[in-house]
Amino acid sequence: MGLGDCRYQLIDFGMGRKLESLSGYMIERPSPAAVDKPVRDPSRWSHAKAAYHNHQREWEQRFPWPAELLIDCGAFQMPVRPTPYGHIGLFPEQQENWRWLATPVNELSEARAALNLFGYTGASTIALAQAGYSVAHVDAAKPNVQAARQAAKCNELSDAPIRYLVDDAAKFAAREIRRQRKYQTILLDPPAYGHSPKGRAWRLERDLWPLLNDCLQLLEQDSFRLLVTGHSPEIGQHQVLEFLRQTAFLKPFQGSSRLIIDSGRSQLKDERGRSLDAGFFVRVQTP
Repeated sequence: MGLGDCRYQLIDFGMGRKLESLSGYMIERPSPAAVDKPVRDPSRWSHAKAAYHNHQREWEQRFPWPAELLIDCGAFQMPVRPTPYGHIGLFPEQQENWRWLATPVNELSEARAALNLFGYTGASTIALAQAGYSVAHVDAAKPNVQAARQAAKCNELSDAPIRYLVDDAAKFAAREIRRQRKYQTILLDPPAYGHSPKGRAWRLERDLWPLLNDCLQLLEQDSFRLLVTGHSPEIGQHQVLEFLRQTAFLKPFQGSSRLIIDSGRSQLKDERGRSLDAGFFVRVQTP
């Protein structure tokens, strides 16, 4: 992923952890997908400059984290930083989805509105904004929304038509329906669990389906794209596809060539070419 010194690279994984290089700054952190996998190159792990430990819920920084660390994401760059939950502010496995989202506007309908729910630190928002979309970036965590603003600034998109919204995804979608808003592109990467700004609990298995139904109501039916991604073992692409196939919104498209559906597992490859599972994706679009 990326070129030169600003690239991301999965170095190795195994025993429930992964070793990564962030522009040359090597870190190790937990990876549930690597629990039953063997480490291939033990000598490399001693070079990690920071490590996240689940039990203590903290980072051990053996060498200070660089102040302005950027990762080349292809068409844009993203700042990366250690978070209290062991994340880095970026999910590198989403690169193929970023390319998909960045389809030039003139190849689609004239509608240019996009909705990014659970927008996190904004990589997908940046991909959309660079392609000419106006984007509603929604996340319940204020630090994530602030990070998305910073990402836009890093990519000279401070003046791009991006709305930064600290809000509950489900409540925002419901209000947009009442406002009779429509979007040509909607994407969501919901967590397994979480809380809204006002403390409302989010549980994926319970809350994803009504939210997905609301997202379908917000889509422009003649020309649209929908992206759903996730990392929870309880729900995968098959459950999402089955739900979508049963909806009234998609029934007019069934049995025709008017709908393109692509789904599968996102993966990262280490230096030896081994694949590490990184969650599912479902992409739905009109031709």
